[in-house]
Order: sequence, then C-alpha cells, then structure tokens
Amino acid sequence: MPKTASPLSEMTEAFVYDSSDELKPDESFLTTALPGFKDALSARRAIRIFDGEPIPEGIMRDCLRDATLAPSASNLQPYELYWVRNEKKRVLLADDCLGQPAATTAGELIVVVARKDLWNTNREKLLRIMTADGAEPLVGPLDEYYNHIVPMLRTTDTLGVRDLMRRVVIWFRARKGPTVRTPVSRGDHRVWANVQSSLAAQTLMLSLSAHGYDSCPMGGIDKLRIRRLLGLPRGADVSMVISAGRRRPEGLYGRRIRLDESDLIKVV
Repeated sequence: MPKTASPLSEMTEAFVYDSSDELKPDESFLTTALPGFKDALSARRAIRIFDGEPIPEGIMRDCLRDATLAPSASNLQPYELYWVRNEKKRVLLADDCLGQPAATTAGELIVVVARKDLWNTNREKLLRIMTADGAEPLVGPLDEYYNHIVPMLRTTDTLGVRDLMRRVVIWFRARKGPTVRTPVSRGDHRVWANVQSSLAAQTLMLSLSAHGYDSCPMGGIDKLRIRRLLGLPRGADVSMVISAGRRRPEGLYGRRIRLDESDLIKVV
C-alpha cells in the first residue's frame, strides 16, 4: 500500500506544465461552444431504426478519435472500440444483438469493450510516452503513483490473494480516516473498467450527434457470442454495442421522458 492514505493529495506539486497553448473553457464558450453542445445533447436520442446508409469514413474516424478524449481514471484508458466493418461479421453481430432493428438497420456498429486486463499494458505505454522511452525518468509523486500505487491497486491474481490483502489493509486504514475502499474484489476491477468504457461510449455518441448522426446504445445483447465473434480474450468484457447512422422517422419510439430533476439532483 502507499505510504499515505491520501496519495492523490501529494500529486499537486508533481505537475509543472504550461497549458497556455491548449484550448480551455472560458467565458467565450457561452456564445461559441455552448449553443452547439446544447443542440448535440438535446438531439441525441436512442434511435431504433436507421436508413442503413454508412457514415462517411472520415466522419466516423473523427468521432472515434473524439471518444478517446473521454476522461479515464489514472489515464489508463482500459477499453477498446471495435468498429465492425466486415460485412459477414456485421451480420453475425446484428444477430448477436438479438436481431433488434437498431442493429440490423444501422449504418455502423461499434462494440465497446472494457479491458480490465490491459491496465498494465496501457500503464507501460503511458510510461514510455511520459518518459520519452526512458530518457526522462519520472520522479517524486509521479514515479510513486505510476510505478507503485497504480500497480498496487490494479494487480490481482486468480485466487484473489492480493484483493484479500487490500481488503484487510483498507479496513485498518479506514478506521483512521477517509480511504479509497476499492478495489477489493475481481468484481471491483470489472466495474472500474466498465465505467471507463462507458465514459468513452457517451463521448462517442455525443460526437456522433455533433457530426449530425444518430446512435443507440444496446445492452440487450449476447456478450459471450460477441466476445467470441471478435476473438476477445477472457479478460475482455463487452460493455455495449452502439449502432449509428441517420434515423428514419419511425426510429424514434416516443417523446423524451425524464424523471423530475428533483428526483435526480440533490443539493446538500
């Protein structure tokens, strides 16, 4: 376990980065970005019937790139986006989506896969990028975080011995103050990866809307058959399949209904 129960509080001094050249939100967004964002957000609906026309490749690739900008815990990005273009696999994938119209009429199909098993592979890739292939070694809190804390939190084993050890240590730590209480089970690792993949999925659907296209996230699918179709390892977890394209009028099954905001938004 890390030397402190609150390792994230030590990260502030680790970052010395000049972001002056990067785009960042400011007051101008109220008149430039916000109107378009509101339109894309409001226009995004779960469309069940599409016109079947494919999305131009350049637009689709741009939307997929946008998805990779979604926030990700420790920047580990434990997900993969499978844009299924092979016609034979598309037919089989639509069948594995139980033949629902959102899949059979879509212009494009994207399988969102959570990859909890890739945390270390992605960590090593990040380290190579951050250190310029080892020419600039990480120091201080950054080194502690990526070379010690992240492996400590994410490493697991078949019998769950490491998770059991974490459970015991966290229990003692929590008696003294606020403590990160997960992961302490294999299920926790799976939930973590699916949360990250869902962030990417939502970003993808908003990007599709901003590009003028519709989408539908499908969870009523045969995840095991899809995993086999894509040749994925056991550690991969299919989160959802996203269908995309242009809607047909009958593809919108009803008006948008949401619970009252007082049921969902709590100010304390």
